[in-house]
Amino acid sequence: MNKRLFIFIVASLLAVTVTGQNPQKEIDTAEAVVSRYLNLMNIESLRRDSILYIESVIYHRSSPHDTAIMKRWYLPPNRMRSELWHGDTLLQGAYTDGKNIFKECDKSMFNGWTKVAMSRYYNIEPLYDFRGPLYHWKANAVDLTYKGIWHFNNNEVYRVVADSPNGYVNHYLFEKESGLLFFIEETNSHSTYSNHKAEEHPDWHAYHEYQPIGNAILPSIESYQMNEDVIFYFTKYRYIPIDMRIFTEDKP
Repeated sequence: MNKRLFIFIVASLLAVTVTGQNPQKEIDTAEAVVSRYLNLMNIESLRRDSILYIESVIYHRSSPHDTAIMKRWYLPPNRMRSELWHGDTLLQGAYTDGKNIFKECDKSMFNGWTKVAMSRYYNIEPLYDFRGPLYHWKANAVDLTYKGIWHFNNNEVYRVVADSPNGYVNHYLFEKESGLLFFIEETNSHSTYSNHKAEEHPDWHAYHEYQPIGNAILPSIESYQMNEDVIFYFTKYRYIPIDMRIFTEDKP
């Protein structure tokens, strides 16, 4: 990854809209840009004889000593478990065996784990999915529009606009050279699919570094703007032995 690009991002987070610049001649399509990125991620190459364990340390810029931990377990093709912890308290989570069990935990709504409908699970699952917001773009009926090659901090980037039933119209920036996604801006524009109230201050999501996991590549350092604060994720990946209780029991 071009680290100079990300240094510039941190220094000018709110200027990423690249408003007023003129794109060069379009040479590709939105589907091709996104497919190239997903091919680079190569999630399908993850091992099936072990569980991929993902642990993210999360902290806010406004309170860097107050950290949370996101724990995630993934066994291809569709067994997943996610838990968000603050100290010894489980705040939120979800898990599925990919067939019959779909459960959610949300301390703000109820105590412990509760069975939910499959539709409910797959509605909240993107909030915890380590694979990124574009991984299920076809299944989520996201409309992609290609905006061409743009100049950004002396780099050429692909710009793709996505209109999703799950939120607002988002702008995605991909490095032309590497093909990797490095920035998402959530605009004030309403999705044509939803009636969500537009926020006064748009949020953004930056991918700073990627980590190889065998033949796959997954983000290892990310940052978000949420409610005018910046949240950082530092993520590590490793394989652990298969234990099906992780996807079938509240306390495996």
